[in-house]
Amino acid sequence: MRENQGHENGQAVSPVVGVMLMLVVTIIIAAVVSAFSGGLAGSQQKAPQATIDVKIQMNADTTMGSTTNRTTFTLLSGDSIQTKDLAIVTYYVNKNGVVYKNKQTVTSSATDLYGKSKYTRVPFLNDQRLGYSGNNPPMDFGNYTWKTGDVLSTGSTAGTAALFAINSTSTPYTIRDPDFGPGSIVDIKILHIPSGQYIYDKEVIVQ
Repeated sequence: MRENQGHENGQAVSPVVGVMLMLVVTIIIAAVVSAFSGGLAGSQQKAPQATIDVKIQMNADTTMGSTTNRTTFTLLSGDSIQTKDLAIVTYYVNKNGVVYKNKQTVTSSATDLYGKSKYTRVPFLNDQRLGYSGNNPPMDFGNYTWKTGDVLSTGSTAGTAALFAINSTSTPYTIRDPDFGPGSIVDIKILHIPSGQYIYDKEVIVQ
């Protein structure tokens, strides 16, 4: 009788051990997956915090007795941002449904803003301590750190046209879209590339 009881007890223990082993393996796998997921989340950069003001002006004062079309980006408050980590994404649709879109990054082409064969990648850092824009790399978009109070500018009609991809190929210092003017709406986003998050996303009305 006793031998039979021992045999039966052994058979009962085996399934319990199997279940316990399966439970332990499941817990280990869950812990590994959790650690891996946590590592991925920890390696992703956080988007900088920033309050940004964007203006598109058709008749901005050049302070030299004339006006021009100028777009400005002002960092009102928040973190300093390396512009090499940014992409300015623009989207404009005219009255006829023609779509103009652009993505401005550190690798975008520079523009001759004033017809003097001096090229600048817009928006440049408007800081006279660095000199004038045009063949002056420290001022080019992607080459500087954007700090609170700094103003980025397209400088001229040619710069604004290049930023929004509405520049004329025949006359490069003008806007080729006849509908673009006061009241036009441009969807502007500023993407922080390392985090994949937008730090600015608004529709801006041309003044």
